[in-house]
Amino acid sequence: MVTGASSGIGKELCKILLEKYAVKVIGVGRDEMKMLSLVAELTETAKENFTYRLFDVGEKEGWVRLKTELEESGIMPTLIVNNAGMFPRFSRFEGDEVITKTLQVNFYSAVYAAEVFLPSMKAANKEVGILNVSSSAALCPVVGTTAYSASKCALKGFTQALSLEQGKAVYVGAVFPGTTATGLFTQNETLTKSGMIEKLATPSYKMAKKIVKVLLRRKKYAVLGLDAKLMNFVATVAPVKGTRMIRNIMKKFGAAYFNGVFDE
Repeated sequence: MVTGASSGIGKELCKILLEKYAVKVIGVGRDEMKMLSLVAELTETAKENFTYRLFDVGEKEGWVRLKTELEESGIMPTLIVNNAGMFPRFSRFEGDEVITKTLQVNFYSAVYAAEVFLPSMKAANKEVGILNVSSSAALCPVVGTTAYSASKCALKGFTQALSLEQGKAVYVGAVFPGTTATGLFTQNETLTKSGMIEKLATPSYKMAKKIVKVLLRRKKYAVLGLDAKLMNFVATVAPVKGTRMIRNIMKKFGAAYFNGVFDE
């Protein structure tokens, strides 16, 4: 099962899993037109192995309905890739409304997936797993991304603790992609106008290939993309001065694109 399957990394993950590894995939998303676009791009054999469900992953009721529906059909996933995400526009923290919605999609969706599905997955199959797609923002928070950074940091901590609890019984992993050319970022006007996407972003199909390698190797922690590795290094070596340095660089060279983000 892959969430956020109708576009970006999720779409490319589905295509790789279906067409290269011939596994059965359940795609989860909200936009049926985008989901049908994915179906149209699949080979005939891949189409036979692909089904999709439409619901808001940030709402627990949707997960409960999906589990009931699948159980009635005699289906239980062996692997869930929690890839769905949202990236609000760059802005200063001004209230909790945006953070609440971002946490629902980026963090609570993974919590609900584990809570609703994991017990039944373990009972039905010997080898099961969950892979949560976090972000480089969980390793090195960036100015203007309070909601996004908070949600991805929460996902990081949840995943690592869950992995320790499950031990060898269940594969639980986290990946931390850097900037990727997906709708998550390309629809953000600040980023597209600044030219940052073209300079930094990894194509979504390349990032999906990296994530599949993580799955095949059952790695529990992987930082993906050059910018993510650099951010991780800076934040690890100099957690205060390093993140402040990144902030100052953004302010010096991108002030026009991050207007109102910095505290003068």
